[in-house]
Amino acid sequence: MSDWVEASTIFLTLAGSRLYGTSTPASDVDRRGVCVPPPEVALGFARPFEQHQVPGEDTVIFSLRKFMELAAACNPNFIELLFAPDDAALVRRPTWERLVRRRDEFLSAAAFQTFTGYAASQLARLRSHRAWLLDPPTRRPTRAEFGLGEAGAGARVLARDADEGAVDPEAAEVVARERRYKEAARRWQQYEAWQRGRNPARAALEARSGYDTKHAMHLVRLLRMGHELLTRGVVLVRRPDADELRAIRDGAWSYDQAMAHVDALQAELAAVHAERRYVVPERVDRDALSDLCAELHLQHWHEARLTPRA
Repeated sequence: MSDWVEASTIFLTLAGSRLYGTSTPASDVDRRGVCVPPPEVALGFARPFEQHQVPGEDTVIFSLRKFMELAAACNPNFIELLFAPDDAALVRRPTWERLVRRRDEFLSAAAFQTFTGYAASQLARLRSHRAWLLDPPTRRPTRAEFGLGEAGAGARVLARDADEGAVDPEAAEVVARERRYKEAARRWQQYEAWQRGRNPARAALEARSGYDTKHAMHLVRLLRMGHELLTRGVVLVRRPDADELRAIRDGAWSYDQAMAHVDALQAELAAVHAERRYVVPERVDRDALSDLCAELHLQHWHEARLTPRA
């Protein structure tokens, strides 16, 4: 598949901290891009394509259709690419330039749900990680601790009693214990994955700060960007508050200070939405953007002298 992705790429940019202006010399190099698949891929069904992960790199190339669909939904990860600063771009083809000229049409009040939704995911991870930092689990849970015998016994009891037309209280309790065990086992697996994937420097910073300051930085950035989009109709990808965001990531704010700021941002965004104080349209014109998607495909293929194979 990668044999045509590079040639079909219409946009490629630095992403993550190097896009926001919050990077350090040690920051990873992330890249995101958009390509226009050739006609036989885009119009056929035997070779479906939505995105391509470049082996050995944190580089992802999305199909134009997937990119535009998610940008039209005001997905923060895709909206920011539409408004990426020129100096972060590695590839910018004419097809992309035509899309960028209409990028304001992708902005809508849906940003309230999407930006606050992504922030809520960051907040949930931050709180989970803080709980692990303050009171880390020490071992994998066992079935015996939940009063369970062999695996799957609870499910078999439930199936047996369901066949008989009723679930007795004893069977229901076995099933409840089975579910509690599985949830505990899932949390342990998440904790182990978190431990394995932690960057040593980030882990040391978390230990000093008592919480995941990088998640806190992204929380603040997302909520501020959502507020700017709704109230001013702008997407400030290269952050004017980059120094403050870096300070948050480096542990300048206590956990309570960070959470108080996040609570205030969330409350203000909720008020903006509830009081309809946003300056962007209620929703995008999906038909117009879908038509644009088709036009961009056709124009790109024409300029590249590509035609569907017979």
